[in-house]
Amino acid sequence: MKKIIFIVVLLSLLPTNAYPCFDTYLFLRKGSMVYPYKSLVLDLNAEYSFNSMSNPQNDMFFSNGNLYYGAAQNLSLQISLGSGEKPRNDFKLDSYSLRGVYNLYSSNVQDYTLDVIAEHRGLFNGTENELTISLPNIFQNTEITYVLHPTASFVFEEKDIAIGGHTGLFYNFNESGIIGIGGEYASVQSSSSAGQRITQSEFAVSIFLGAHLGSSIYLQNEIAKGLANSRDFGFALTTKVIL
Repeated sequence: MKKIIFIVVLLSLLPTNAYPCFDTYLFLRKGSMVYPYKSLVLDLNAEYSFNSMSNPQNDMFFSNGNLYYGAAQNLSLQISLGSGEKPRNDFKLDSYSLRGVYNLYSSNVQDYTLDVIAEHRGLFNGTENELTISLPNIFQNTEITYVLHPTASFVFEEKDIAIGGHTGLFYNFNESGIIGIGGEYASVQSSSSAGQRITQSEFAVSIFLGAHLGSSIYLQNEIAKGLANSRDFGFALTTKVIL
């Protein structure tokens, strides 16, 4: 088992790409997508996308920092600042997002939770504004977590609504690590910011790896491959610290 956890941690150190609900910290706590009451959590996320293996100069990079706070027993808030997706050698603090997560229902034995997430994402120059509403359903038992997460996004500038969703099945290693597979349609999967980045594809699949290190550090990595209208593939790495 220690060898398995070591492999998970090692793979989590690869470069990466992410989306909104696969969260090692929350999955290991076996709760909803709401962060614990009065908790303060910081994470840093970096994403790298290969548009074409034959043209590395077209690779894209995205990064952001996220601060979460448990405002109530059934409500948590999040603020994000980052560098929007752009060529890999370019970095500029130019994007933000605000998110609220509210727990609509939790079963008495915590084997099922239903939340509603509202997130606004934009650029500081005002040229891009997007609102996403979603309903993550999380089913849990001792070792297995299953996620079914429908989403709806509205881009103000384009006056366009995109309906999609993602799903994932995860195995929990002794409360210390997670490995899983996911699939998406017009949706994002594991990061703290909405948008279609990793594969820029309507359909995509991914492998998800996460680990708990020490008392307050969590690492997670996603490797994604698009199946239609796609970049080649992408990676996402998130380091989360419990403050």
